[in-house]
Amino acid sequence: VRRVLDEIAQELPPLRGIVHSVGVLEDGALLRQEWAQFARVLAPKVDGAWLLHSLTRELPLDFFVLYSSVASLLGSPGQGNHAAANAFLDALAHHRRALGLPALSIGWGVWSRIGSAAERGMAERVAAQGVGTISPEEGLRVLEALLEGGHTQVAVQPVDWSTYLSTAGDLAPWLAEVARNRSAPTVPVHEAAIVPPAQQTASLAERLAAAPAGDQRELLMAHVHEQVVRVIGLGPGQSVDPRQPLSDLGIDSLMAVELRNRLGTTLGAKRTLPATLVFDHPTIGALTDYLAREVLALDWRVAATTITERPADLLDEIEGLSDEEVERLFAGIEES
Repeated sequence: VRRVLDEIAQELPPLRGIVHSVGVLEDGALLRQEWAQFARVLAPKVDGAWLLHSLTRELPLDFFVLYSSVASLLGSPGQGNHAAANAFLDALAHHRRALGLPALSIGWGVWSRIGSAAERGMAERVAAQGVGTISPEEGLRVLEALLEGGHTQVAVQPVDWSTYLSTAGDLAPWLAEVARNRSAPTVPVHEAAIVPPAQQTASLAERLAAAPAGDQRELLMAHVHEQVVRVIGLGPGQSVDPRQPLSDLGIDSLMAVELRNRLGTTLGAKRTLPATLVFDHPTIGALTDYLAREVLALDWRVAATTITERPADLLDEIEGLSDEEVERLFAGIEES
C-alpha cells in the first residue's frame, strides 16, 4: 500500500479521495466457523482499511469512503465474519470523524448484476424476505448524493417492511422503531411491528387447538412442509418426503437459519428457536415432532421417528461398534 501511494505521489496528480470497496466471503454457521475463516474475511476490510487510514491521514483528502454492508446492522445468516468485518469499517468511519478527517461508511444491501451477491444468485432469496436489490445505476446516484451529504454512516437497502418483518424473526428494538414510522402498500408496518406473534398466527394456532389429537401432527407437518418448500424454492405441486434429510435437498447453513426464523415467526414461538434447529432435527418429520413437543406443547404422543442426532453422527457411532456391541444391541431390540 505504501509503495502504491508513493507511486501516486511521484507520478500522478495529488490523491484527493479513497474508496475502499474490497471484500471476500466465506460463509458458514457461526458454530462451525473456525478462526482461519474469520481471518480471511477480516483481513481485506480490517487490515486494508486501517492501512489506508494510517498511511493517508496526513493527506488533505476530500473523501474517504468505506464500502460496508447492511449485514453489520441487520445481520445476515451464516455471515458472522462478514458482519464483524463491516462493523469495523463503520467504527473506523466514526473514529476518523472524531479526528476531524473525512469518512463515510456505506452499508450497501444486495446489488444486482455486479458483485458477489449477484454472482451467487442472492436476489431471488432476499426478494422472498422483502428485500430489493440496487442496480449499478441507482448505486452510483446514491453514492454521488451521499458524498455531498456529510454523513458518517448510512445504510442503503430497498425494503418492503411488511414482508421483511414477517420473516425476520426476533426484531431489534431500533429496527422496530424504524418500522413503526414506515408504511407498506397493504398492511401498515406499525401494526405488523407491534401485533404479538400469537395474534399474527392465530389461525394456525386455532386450527391446531381445534383439531382432534390424531390430526394435529398432520396439520403441523403440512405447515412445516410449506415453510421448507418456500425456503428451498420448489415449484408448485412439488413435495418433500417427511423422512428425507433436508441436507439432501441442498439446504445450507443460510437456508437453515431462514427456515428457523420462518418457523419461529409463523408459529408465534415465545422463545428463540435454537440456531442448530435444522441440523439437530434434519427432516420435516423430526422438525414437526420437536416443535410440537418443545414449542407448542401439544398433547399427542410424539412419534418415535424423531431424529435427535445428525445422521453423520449416528453413522459414525454405528460404524464404531464392535461385533459384541452389535449383538447386544440386536438382543435388546428383540427383547423389547
